[in-house]
Amino acid sequence: MNAEAETVSAMSRLTIHLAGEHEADASIGLTLIPLLKIPTAVIEFRHPTCARVWWEGWCEAAAILDRIFPEQVDAGEMREPELTINSFVILDDVPRRARIRARSAAVSPDGIGALSVTVGGLTIACASRAAVECQVRGWREAYDVFAGDGGFGLPSADEVAARVRADHARHGVSELLATSEDQVAVRTR
Repeated sequence: MNAEAETVSAMSRLTIHLAGEHEADASIGLTLIPLLKIPTAVIEFRHPTCARVWWEGWCEAAAILDRIFPEQVDAGEMREPELTINSFVILDDVPRRARIRARSAAVSPDGIGALSVTVGGLTIACASRAAVECQVRGWREAYDVFAGDGGFGLPSADEVAARVRADHARHGVSELLATSEDQVAVRTR
């Protein structure tokens, strides 16, 4: 019997939802590969470019944080998920850039703002200012683990953040169509 092998190619997609303050800890794993531990997932970095692209994405998210979660807008309350899945994610590709999506509480049908960063098949969606701030700290720490090695030629976390801020100053933020004030006005009508 001569059976032909069939090759199937598929891209996994995983979205992690985070609602509030949480732990986000970077470390070197037992295999000497950098890890980032967040609720429901352990993320392993196998390529330095991937770490840089994720850090750039969270720098972009931080740049629009005040527009999505302004102090005066109640962020609403997110229901606890009915099911929790714990994942081990290996980031071994060389992505081009992160995609940032944002929606303020003012325009959200459920009154909950959201800010997410997607790279490849992994999306991390935050439903509060505290969740975004925890992710920014965690991804910076994870990037520092990689950049601190020195053998990869990566710029420092501060240099990456400064470049993202300069890009925003030059080109603006295209992901957010209206200011939070406009969104508040729409919601209160």
